[in-house]
Amino acid sequence: MRWNKPVLALAIIVFYCAMPISGATRGQQLTVYTAQTSYSLPVFDRGGKPYISITELLSPLGASLPQLKSKEWKLELNRAELRLTEDKDKAIIRGHQVDLSGKVLVEEGRVLVPLDASLALLSRLLNTTVDFHRPSRRIFVGNTLVRFHAEFMNQDQPSLVLNFSQPVKPETNHAQDRTTLVFRKEPLVGSAGEAHKQQFGDGAIQSLTYSEDNGTALLTITGNTVLEITRSEDGKTITLQAEKPVETATPESTPESTPTAEGQRHTPEFFVMIDPSHGGYDKGASLGGKVMEKDITLRLARELHKELEERGIASRLLRDGDIELGLERRAEITNEQHAGIYVALHAGPTGKGVRVYASLLADAQQPAAGRFQPWESAQSGALSRSQTAAQAVANELRKKGLTVASLGMPLRPLNNIVSPAIAVELAPDGENVESLENQKRQNTVAAAIASGIAQVRSQMGGRP
Repeated sequence: MRWNKPVLALAIIVFYCAMPISGATRGQQLTVYTAQTSYSLPVFDRGGKPYISITELLSPLGASLPQLKSKEWKLELNRAELRLTEDKDKAIIRGHQVDLSGKVLVEEGRVLVPLDASLALLSRLLNTTVDFHRPSRRIFVGNTLVRFHAEFMNQDQPSLVLNFSQPVKPETNHAQDRTTLVFRKEPLVGSAGEAHKQQFGDGAIQSLTYSEDNGTALLTITGNTVLEITRSEDGKTITLQAEKPVETATPESTPESTPTAEGQRHTPEFFVMIDPSHGGYDKGASLGGKVMEKDITLRLARELHKELEERGIASRLLRDGDIELGLERRAEITNEQHAGIYVALHAGPTGKGVRVYASLLADAQQPAAGRFQPWESAQSGALSRSQTAAQAVANELRKKGLTVASLGMPLRPLNNIVSPAIAVELAPDGENVESLENQKRQNTVAAAIASGIAQVRSQMGGRP
């Protein structure tokens, strides 16, 4: 399991006890872009200085949770040990001191470091180039940049064609005289990474401005009319044109609508989306010999599918073969198909027993009805039901005599899913990593997960 390697210690965040860090400056965030993933984390104000959680910075990259040993907090990432001491302004990485530009803070078992320490920590731990755009709070790890080229075509219907070096999927905000494309997940940069503006005239499309702010990149197009947006199938081209006039149908040509009786409405089917982690070139954790995490999770997923069917609960596998799917695509498929609950399956060589996860959001608020749900906190509206499902599954696993840890972590793609979502990670039985392949043990875990879901099925509600 790559996105975290939990260690059961004093620093474990058990989500039934965990509370958000107080004092967060509303809306401030840091976004980190890597070749494998992009993620955002909140920025907190401590005495007028911005701070971030070391766990939320490093866990998505595969770091272990911080452990308290003596007076030091220790964690590992990329085979390197990071040591932090409360109230000290220095860290130790690979045996060398690193200046943190401020003191380490510990609050409710969470370790906070100054935001300005991000560059030094990531570059030393990952042993690669890291670029930090401080004013906009954006960090680029390695060669992950997405470039764009704008072409203005001044024809009968003026248009602006934006070509990108990689597929993009920005949010779109419309105002009376401007359209803004907001890039939260893509490492988009402008010329030399700086803000710039291009002028086109005084018509329907007047200017294009690239800017960065609060962990995002923005392209703002101004003009004197509303613009239509079309995207190419490969996601690399976005075209903006003046909106065509809408033809109003005459009363005679307007078809009469046929009301649908309340009793005739189709009730959406509840189903479980089972996600065997990794796949294809992404092998997951190495479990010794030729055993790979992607194979263990697929076997467990197929067994869970059988167990759910036996209980009369429909389920689908996000992958039923050795194919590769990105974290964002897994969330998109789950949301598009309106799953009743999402269950991610993982396996790891460390720890013991089974770990059950629900999301942990810094500001988990129920979204207002009809409001768009931000990608990084799409889980907000379903978080309480996710925790209920995770608790039920954990209880069933304990009934089977398994060692269980219930955890809350700011993980992807859990944070990006609008329906209840949990993750279950199978760890070895004692020190025997080969026990992960034990069919009887996999059957036991699958049966417990299915029983837990069956218990809370009525609380999961209809499809979102």
